Amino acid sequence: MKIQQFLYLLRRHIVLLIVTMVAGGLAGFGASVLFPPSYTARTELFVSVPTSGDPYEMRMASDFIKERIQTYVGMVGSESVLEPVVSELELDTTAEDLAGQVEAFSDPETVLITVQARAADADGAARLSTAVARSLTERIGRLENPGKTDSAAIDLIEANAAVAPTKSDGLPQVGFVLIGALLGLAVGTAIAVVRGMFDSVVRTKDDLAAITSAPLMAAVPEDRSIVHESTRDGPAIAGVRGESILRLRTNLRFAHVDDDSSVLLVTSAQQGEGKTTLSVDLAIASARAGQRVVLVDADLRRPNVSSRLGLENAVGLTTALVGGLDLSDLLQSWGEHDLSVLAAGEIPPNPTELLETRAMAELVSELAGRFDLVILDGPPLLPVADSLVLSRLASRTILVAGAGRVKARAVAESVRALDELGAPIGLVLNRSELSSAEVDRNRTYGIDSAQPGVHLISADVASGTATGLPTGPMPLIRDDGDTARS
Repeated sequence: MKIQQFLYLLRRHIVLLIVTMVAGGLAGFGASVLFPPSYTARTELFVSVPTSGDPYEMRMASDFIKERIQTYVGMVGSESVLEPVVSELELDTTAEDLAGQVEAFSDPETVLITVQARAADADGAARLSTAVARSLTERIGRLENPGKTDSAAIDLIEANAAVAPTKSDGLPQVGFVLIGALLGLAVGTAIAVVRGMFDSVVRTKDDLAAITSAPLMAAVPEDRSIVHESTRDGPAIAGVRGESILRLRTNLRFAHVDDDSSVLLVTSAQQGEGKTTLSVDLAIASARAGQRVVLVDADLRRPNVSSRLGLENAVGLTTALVGGLDLSDLLQSWGEHDLSVLAAGEIPPNPTELLETRAMAELVSELAGRFDLVILDGPPLLPVADSLVLSRLASRTILVAGAGRVKARAVAESVRALDELGAPIGLVLNRSELSSAEVDRNRTYGIDSAQPGVHLISADVASGTATGLPTGPMPLIRDDGDTARS
């Protein structure tokens, strides 16, 4: 997985990451409450044996201390040492339980015994360590000097008294919270990566590139600030989405640079990926560029073009195919530019058979002779075979893939079906998300997808000059309702 893919994956699961991080922080806070802080204090005892100063005697005394000192260390947890401590400090515990709070150790290279005690508060730890050290000293004195003579065989002297610690043992409460949050973030990241590995939904350009080698003509982002209205004076499309439509139009123009006219089939793998939106927006953008454009609603099962543009659907394509009226009588103009619309007409009982007729081929041929660009808005590829039939009449098929809506295998199956018919394919990633770098580039150049009404620059085909054209009524349409957000 590339770094960009990993970062995109994290951005897509940002809510999950926040939830797991907060949950981890709360768990860390709960752990700090369940495990209250403790404090540790230490008292150091110096062990010595009285000598006359003779070197040999001193060496013997040193060996004697080293032999005995480990025995003294082991006595710290004994009942005989801790019982007096319990009585002296009036502790509400037993010597056996208190043994878990104290310990002693000694460095073999020294003659020091460190008595360490742990308590719930700093002062209590210091008092406990001091009391245990004194009790140990008294107990060893009685054992080493059973006769209680004035001269002791061995002495334990408090070298360093216990001091109340300023910090608790282990992590402070904020440390528990921080570690819990980091662990929660790690768990969230792991979940996101696992979901990403098994997620077959198409979301990015790289996802499409991994499915097929068909060229990506454009990636068209969403524009949530525009709401569709079924009128000719509906909201304009502009900003980043408008630029993407113009880029798609330009790429298609170069793809058919040697053709006198071109027939485009716009379809998708399944319903709801935005193919009708794209068909209408592309048709309007092309007409504004000076092309003679006809948009044909070739979805004879669920036609949407006429209702979205506020046109009549009583007669149209089916009427022309059954020979009811002349084609010129069926075309409806839309907008201020040279854009004509051929509605679907009445829904026939046999759409596929009707689209396979010679009449359909002749109609498309006639439209191609009268217009510079013929756009066929076909039905989805996978549910029905209609668009496969239409692809044989088109010079190129535009397969719209709705980002976050279609699975990779659906796109792959659609591409494979078109490849078997030898249909030239172009891909469009619809409703794509912009990366932060793309947003910054667009903002730097003054393009904002959230601000409709930006003027777009398009080429005047007739004169060959560049003309500044306002965005005007370029409706943003979807396949899933009368009023929708792009």
